[in-house]
Amino acid sequence: MKHYFYSDGEKQNGPFTFEQLKNENIEKETLIWFEGLDDWKHAKEIRELDEFFELNPPPIPKNEFNTEQVLTEPIDTSEKSNNASDESESFVRQKQGMFSKAFSFEGRIRRTEYGISLIIYFVIALIVNVILESGEEAAILGLAYIPMLWFLWAQGAKRCHDIGNNGWWQIIPFYVFWLIFAKGEFGIANYYGRKPKN
Repeated sequence: MKHYFYSDGEKQNGPFTFEQLKNENIEKETLIWFEGLDDWKHAKEIRELDEFFELNPPPIPKNEFNTEQVLTEPIDTSEKSNNASDESESFVRQKQGMFSKAFSFEGRIRRTEYGISLIIYFVIALIVNVILESGEEAAILGLAYIPMLWFLWAQGAKRCHDIGNNGWWQIIPFYVFWLIFAKGEFGIANYYGRKPKN
């Protein structure tokens, strides 16, 4: 009967029969050795171990939606009942506030937040332009346009996401008017995240 050894990179485990090896946490990159092999090999290189990986489901994908969940304090109901099932933990979805991720290109925002973002941008741009025109010493203030434009483009991208479009749509001439007046995509969530109103 053939006996197998495997290594997790630090120590050697075994010997195991083929059936016992099935119960171990063998992955494709796990090093395996058995009598007849010259050196250790990755499990994926050994044909007789292929069935180990056929039944393994793929890794669980990360949640596409930007949902933040906060664990609330457990509710203490021991005074009402001695039954342990009366104590429970609940998850509450934390509502995202306006401008909570102003410089992020991920997620969605509503028309109101986008409109306020435009107003903020144009007011700050007006102030910067007035200062720049007042003298040459203030030329360094022109660098203020870098975070200002980042803010405007990030907010525009999230507003495009709310409508169900890629953020690049905001470079279309006069599309800004559609972003100001168009309603967000119907439903609780779309590809870009949860509806910001919820």
